[in-house]
Amino acid sequence: MQPMSKVWALVLAASAVSAAAPAAAQDWKTIQMRKQFSGQDLLRVSVEYGAGELSISPGDESLLFSGTLRYDATVFRPLNEFDNDRLRIGIQGGSIKGRNMKAGKLDLTLGTRVPIDLELKFGAAQAYLELGLRRASIQTGASETNVRVSKPNRENCSSARFEVGAASFRASGLGNLNCEDFRIAGGVGDVVLDFSGEFRNDINADIDMGLGSLTLRVPRGLGVSVRKSGILASFDSQGLVKRGNVYYSENFDKAEHKLTFQIDAALGSIKMQWVDGALGSR
Repeated sequence: MQPMSKVWALVLAASAVSAAAPAAAQDWKTIQMRKQFSGQDLLRVSVEYGAGELSISPGDESLLFSGTLRYDATVFRPLNEFDNDRLRIGIQGGSIKGRNMKAGKLDLTLGTRVPIDLELKFGAAQAYLELGLRRASIQTGASETNVRVSKPNRENCSSARFEVGAASFRASGLGNLNCEDFRIAGGVGDVVLDFSGEFRNDINADIDMGLGSLTLRVPRGLGVSVRKSGILASFDSQGLVKRGNVYYSENFDKAEHKLTFQIDAALGSIKMQWVDGALGSR
């Protein structure tokens, strides 16, 4: 069986949640888990993490997943469930008033023989992610998040969903995901989307922004169109020409690959930047 996609690496480093009170007694526990590949066609991974250190990296083809979860049992409740093709893992809790809490650590390894669907939810954290997936759904709270897709997916990603709270969100190499359907909903914060990468198909990007700024970085040579709606959102449309209600790059009609933006933005700013980045081939 040939692998359909590969998780290259994903690193989440979350700052510990703290309060003004002195540190209380802690009860540290460790859970270890391991599952060998046994003919699965898909692995669905759901990670819930409020604070701590999370590392997700690729393993060999004989492995479905393995991991080590260390947590303070006086504050957090562990998630560690596997049923058929679905893995739920992480920690819950951490909101006890007056406690000085130190979050734990999760090291998770995912095999590369089956495609991965990832759902990731985290709260007040600083996150660094590097991923390559069939489907991705990422939800952040009041956090600073950096996503990097460093290598092209073997198969096209069917969809990518990002829900960004009151946070700074930066993503690069999004062209490598080859997601035909890309959506991001932003709250209050700064969002930077870099679509550099190896394109194999056209991409439709639906962006819904609140207060804050949006920067779009697109590789030169890509055919780009932008349809913008909203209230008082300024648009720096360098390199684009307006036709009716839509902005187009001059090469849009002849470009081999196209990136189409539908942007609904309230108060804030939108800026287009052209960058050097591989476009790939058919």
